[in-house]
Amino acid sequence: MKNFFLSLWYNYKHWRYEQKCLKYFGAKPETIYVSKEAYDELVRRINEPPDPKTVESLKQLLEKRAPWDDLQSK
Repeated sequence: MKNFFLSLWYNYKHWRYEQKCLKYFGAKPETIYVSKEAYDELVRRINEPPDPKTVESLKQLLEKRAPWDDLQSK
């Protein structure tokens, strides 16, 4: 029975969140409106292969230790 009432509560909270977004922003949350041209450009950029320099710099960045890792080992 507890799960039933929790589900009602969370559904209500989600509904209120959507209503506030509609009131203040004029759209449901996580809704993005773009023109056809902007959408086509986004799809084109997603589908094109990434720049090899960018991929290599990302690999180097991810291989570095995080600053907080050094703090834990001391």
